[in-house]
Amino acid sequence: MTPSHLPWEAIIFAAIKLLKVFGILPGALAAYGIRRLYQKWRQRRAMEGWPMADATIQSGTVERQGMWSYWADITYSYYVGEYRVGHYVRRFRKEQEADSFVRQVKDRKIHVHYNSNDAEQSVLLDRDIELIALLMPEMG
Repeated sequence: MTPSHLPWEAIIFAAIKLLKVFGILPGALAAYGIRRLYQKWRQRRAMEGWPMADATIQSGTVERQGMWSYWADITYSYYVGEYRVGHYVRRFRKEQEADSFVRQVKDRKIHVHYNSNDAEQSVLLDRDIELIALLMPEMG
């Protein structure tokens, strides 16, 4: 079969396969990296005077990104005029470390900092979530 006679399905399948190998995975890694940098930037701004509210960590998921990287995505809720939802992302080298982290912080109470001009913008500080993870004994 010559290249001019390849069926469209094969061409589309090959293109998707190439995107998956060279485009989607690096793109996903970059997206998580950018999200983490943005999270750090927001944390610095929050420490400069954003008000606090109480939050509850609702859930967490662990996703594999690449061969040696796992991301724990923590979802939390807080009340400022109405219930709101935020996310906290942390990278781990081992899946079991990420899973353990998610188990340790799930259902825990924590302080969240939010933007007084836009309460939808919120952030958990690394130091606060690390304190929760350190104080909570691992449940076998």
